[in-house]
Amino acid sequence: MSSVEKYFFNQRKNLVDFDEVLEVQRKHVYDLRQSIFTGSQDSCSEQIFMYMQAVVDEIVLSNVDPQKHPSHWNLKDLCKELALIKGNLFNASFGGITEDALLKSLSQLHEVTVVDISNFSPPKLPPLPNTFRGIRKKASSLKRWLGLCADDSTRGGKYRVTANLLRKYLGDFLIASYMDLVEASGYMDTDAKEIERRALIWTLDTFWQEHLVNMNKLLSAVNVRSFGQRNPLEEYKIDVCRFFISMLSATRRITVESILQHWSSRMESDNLFTE
Repeated sequence: MSSVEKYFFNQRKNLVDFDEVLEVQRKHVYDLRQSIFTGSQDSCSEQIFMYMQAVVDEIVLSNVDPQKHPSHWNLKDLCKELALIKGNLFNASFGGITEDALLKSLSQLHEVTVVDISNFSPPKLPPLPNTFRGIRKKASSLKRWLGLCADDSTRGGKYRVTANLLRKYLGDFLIASYMDLVEASGYMDTDAKEIERRALIWTLDTFWQEHLVNMNKLLSAVNVRSFGQRNPLEEYKIDVCRFFISMLSATRRITVESILQHWSSRMESDNLFTE
């Protein structure tokens, strides 16, 4: 094999190696997309609820430290970020969830030894909207709680349980308020769930396409780094993983914001998920 042939052989092998890194992400996205298309209408709603809980989790975990007392948590920014997600939709129901109310409630909550997780509301905070009726909805709420317990994001902290209960309460509150909003819209259940399906597909496709463009740019950038005696494939793996995590986070957040925007101004957002 000539030196020229070796060069192009190595170039082709490098492209295959780089593509294998992206293939794992591609399979995850395509499997998720297929499950949205072929899943039941209830499965789309469950996906929306999972996104809502995940968005709340990110807000809470970025502003609390389970090692420290809630008086040292950044509750002011937590409330601000939560307000950005919900907009003006739930001002009445969320009105009682303030920085001061949260601090008083969380300080008391840490001393509580027994909690009815199926009907949980922290002291001094608004009770959940009365939406989690029926076995299926209660089971969905319990499943999310078990997921929080299995999550190691708050593991080891003295106030870990308090932080997880806050995550559950705010997640349930957002989901229950959303369910009440959809119910009050007068839409048939099948039509409402089809809107959820379109929202999921629209945001996933939009961010995946953007991610692929960014990965092409990244591939050029990491090849330049090889001149600095760094392994371009290893650099690519690290950056691709970081970008993909950011993409999934943005997909969840924009899906939640978009679906809430749709129900807040349906006349203005009829084409929101069709562009």
